Amino acid sequence: MSARATDVWARALTATLTTHADTATLNAARRLLTTTGTQLNINKGFATAKFPLADGRPVRPRLLVEELTEAQWDRIEAAIAAHTPTPSIIGDHLADPDRTAGIPLLPSAHDLTHTCTCPAAPAGPCAHTLAVGLLLAERLRAAPAPLFTLRGRPYQHIKKNLRAHGHSTAAARVPSPHRVPTSPARPTADAAPFVPAQQPAPMPEPAELDLAAARPVLAGPLPPPPAPLPELPAQNALVADAAHRARALLAGTDQPTGTDTDTGSDLARFTALEHGAPFRQAAIDHLGLDVVAMGHLTLAHTHGGPAGAAAYLHRYTVDHDVLARAQADIQPLRPAPNATVECEDNHLTDQAAGVQLRYGPDGRWHPYLAPYGPWQPVPGPDADPAQAYRAARTAARAHRRTR
Repeated sequence: MSARATDVWARALTATLTTHADTATLNAARRLLTTTGTQLNINKGFATAKFPLADGRPVRPRLLVEELTEAQWDRIEAAIAAHTPTPSIIGDHLADPDRTAGIPLLPSAHDLTHTCTCPAAPAGPCAHTLAVGLLLAERLRAAPAPLFTLRGRPYQHIKKNLRAHGHSTAAARVPSPHRVPTSPARPTADAAPFVPAQQPAPMPEPAELDLAAARPVLAGPLPPPPAPLPELPAQNALVADAAHRARALLAGTDQPTGTDTDTGSDLARFTALEHGAPFRQAAIDHLGLDVVAMGHLTLAHTHGGPAGAAAYLHRYTVDHDVLARAQADIQPLRPAPNATVECEDNHLTDQAAGVQLRYGPDGRWHPYLAPYGPWQPVPGPDADPAQAYRAARTAARAHRRTR
């Protein structure tokens, strides 16, 4: 999204922050932004940064933002789904509360709280917390997504929910072939469709087998399994997958990672195999991804295992000190050292270098590039963020050579 398309968000937040600020404090905040290459860390309910004092000691201001409730977010998503043709179109029109169920996304002055560890922090905003707010406003000029995170629901989750909402709406418009017409004696609006309970077929009696004779040959295809068992192709795929995992464990090529494997991570592994490939579209629909994103998920699992896939699918809240140490480690390697490094949840992004690192549940940093727009995983996850950053830069050079 272009900067011009989101100026309304930045202008509104800047006006909220600066309307009642005294001139001296505001000027000091602007000087902080011009003299330091400060990185902004954004999480649910707060934005924070780190500034040095005159004696070199760091201070950590926080701009606290009132989070919206789950019920409010559900109403907002329903309003967005009703007025937005696709989940990716999140623009200036959502700054109007009429488009978000009467609930303003932009925080007012009453929704903001300023805290800082500086020695003489006033009762109201100090220069450090104002600087955090101005940094946030600049971030909103590029994209409004951080605002959604601050207010309690990350933009990626909203897109996924809206995509699922679109699928369910489309499904609701298609009559189900299993529905039984309601009785005319009851109004249609009040009548719930009656679905008869499906009774499983009785198990056949055990056959008398002559083990000494020759084995019988299957004369035809097997009958479909009785409900509610999975269909025969799915059962065959599960058997093949169990055999594949057993062989890998015996060969020592599939060892436990020590991290929990979620459904998305296991689907990335399963659909990359020959017996799982026929179920790729079903996995795409289940995860709410498109074809490109599913390919990136597969790459994330290939390069980083289950934790790499989890880092691609999910966001995690990471302590600010972890992000600050990672920024310090990669600083000597950055081609544009004065450019801003963006921090949001477990993502550390160097837009000037086209590199992003994602901290995974395995304690490693997983490198990403964005050669075609969306971020895609590349090889080289490492517990050392500097090594992961080098891996991303190496992959970027290889990509430029192949173009």
